[in-house]
Amino acid sequence: MKDGTNGETSRGGSIQAVEFALEILEYVARGQTSVGVSEMARAFDTTKSRIHRHLQTLVSAGYLIRNEETERYSISARLMALGQAVSESFELATAARDVARELRDQTGHAVAISQPEGDGMRILLVMPSRSNIEIFVKPGSLLAYNSSSQGKISLAFGDELVFARVLSEPLEMRTPYTITDPEQLRREVEAIRKRRWAVGPNESMIGLNALAAPIFDALGGYVGAIAMTDSVQYIPETPTTDQVRHLLAAAAKISANLGFRPRK
Repeated sequence: MKDGTNGETSRGGSIQAVEFALEILEYVARGQTSVGVSEMARAFDTTKSRIHRHLQTLVSAGYLIRNEETERYSISARLMALGQAVSESFELATAARDVARELRDQTGHAVAISQPEGDGMRILLVMPSRSNIEIFVKPGSLLAYNSSSQGKISLAFGDELVFARVLSEPLEMRTPYTITDPEQLRREVEAIRKRRWAVGPNESMIGLNALAAPIFDALGGYVGAIAMTDSVQYIPETPTTDQVRHLLAAAAKISANLGFRPRK
């Protein structure tokens, strides 16, 4: 972001000033540690005086804390409490419900929302398909990391420590098609990171496939996955361009509902 102090007292400039202050707040929160004025000036490609002015406002409002000895800034208890209150009232399933229904209606496939736990992906929400023969996972089900598209999405975009632990432990075979070789799983996850979607044809149940994509929160952290589920007849091992496009668009909408903004 280039320096743009001219006109910040005008109506449009005031809006830009508020947006910039929020960007600074997000930057400090993402770092999960204290940061200095010079570091932020370089990150935003602007002057230290401009950064300092906004930091003073955020400190006065109680959202940041300034360490007088180090002259570095960190998030406050007030901001953490605010984030906790928001997360409790606007959970992933709430943010995803309407989008999941829209995706189900667009594609005809069942749609599931899941979030990571210690041993796999917990299904939070399901929109059953409109087919006469229903194929979907039940809410509350736990899907293994190595044998589900949702699980592999989590390994690709979630906690690196979880990925390392999964690779170090024996991988359960659910079907003859389940990935149980750690190196094969590592390669699969690397490919998923590049294309941003995953499939798991016949890996958790013969005849079943799911196409999944990641969901991110306001700070850019991975929080869960959205997946379309159907028979391999309707979601093939190589999904169609339209299937991928609809899924990625839905994932982007849910992430936006959670406050995520892609970095420019």
